[in-house]
Amino acid sequence: MTTTASVETELRAAVAADVVSPTAAYLTDMTEARGLSGHADAVALPRTAEEVAEVVAWCYAHGVAIVPRGGGTGYAAGAVPLDGGVVLSLERLDRVRSFDPLLLRIEVEAGLRTAELRRIARESGLLFAPDPGAAEQSQIGGNIATNAGGPHAFKYGVTGNWVTGLEVVVPPGELVQLGGPLRKDVAGYDLKHLLIGSEGTLGVLTAAWLRLTPAPEAAWPVIGFFDGVGGGVAAIGIFAITIYSAIGHTRTLYGEEPIVSAKPATVARQVTA
Repeated sequence: MTTTASVETELRAAVAADVVSPTAAYLTDMTEARGLSGHADAVALPRTAEEVAEVVAWCYAHGVAIVPRGGGTGYAAGAVPLDGGVVLSLERLDRVRSFDPLLLRIEVEAGLRTAELRRIARESGLLFAPDPGAAEQSQIGGNIATNAGGPHAFKYGVTGNWVTGLEVVVPPGELVQLGGPLRKDVAGYDLKHLLIGSEGTLGVLTAAWLRLTPAPEAAWPVIGFFDGVGGGVAAIGIFAITIYSAIGHTRTLYGEEPIVSAKPATVARQVTA
C-alpha cells in the first residue's frame, strides 16, 4: 500500500486530473454543525469521466480509499473522509452533453448543479421534477447517489424515478454505461437502480440520462398550520385522497396536477380524519 505521506505526490504524477492538498472545504458536509469532520491524503479534481477512471484505477491498484464528493449538502456524512484516502470531487464535471426537449430528455455530467439543470429545462418549457434541498449547491451526481427526495417527492417521486441511464466508473477503474436515453430499457439486470442510492459504495457516477416533464403553467403554494406532526400527516392523507380521486381520470400526457409541498409548521389547529 502507498504510504499516507506519498499519496498526494504519487497520485499527482500518475493521473491527468488536478491533485491538490486537502482543505477544510473538502473534509465536511452539512454534518459539520454536529462536529463531524474528516481528514484526507489528497483531493482529486478530474474534468472528464476518463480522468475519474484514472484516479479510481490508481487508488484501486494502491489500496487507497476513495470518497466521491458532490456538493457537500448531505446530512449523512457520505462525503466526509472519516478514514483518510482520496476525496474525488466531481465539481468540474458540469457539462450538458445532450438535450432533446422534444423527447423530454437530457444527458448531464455528475457535477452539474441542480438549480442549473432546472433553469436549462425551464427555458425550454420543461421541468426537472425532483427538488432536493440546497439546489444552488447540490449536484446531480450526489442527488442520484443518495436518491434524494425533497418536498416535490409527494407528487413526483424521488430523484431515481427520473433517471433512465447512468455512466459510472467501477473498480478496477472501468467506465461503464447502465441504461441510457430510452424510457423502456428492460434487457438484462437492472444495475442502474442498484447504483442509485448506493452513495458511492459501488462506483463513481460521472453522468446521467434524465427524463423531463412539461412545466406546469403555474404553481399555487399552500401553507397549513397544525398543532403537531400527527395533524399534518392526517391532512396530507386527506388531501391526497381528495385531489387524486378528483384528477385521476382527467390527466393527459401533458396535463399536470398542482405541485404539493408538505413541510412541518407550528400551531393553529389539529386536523383529524
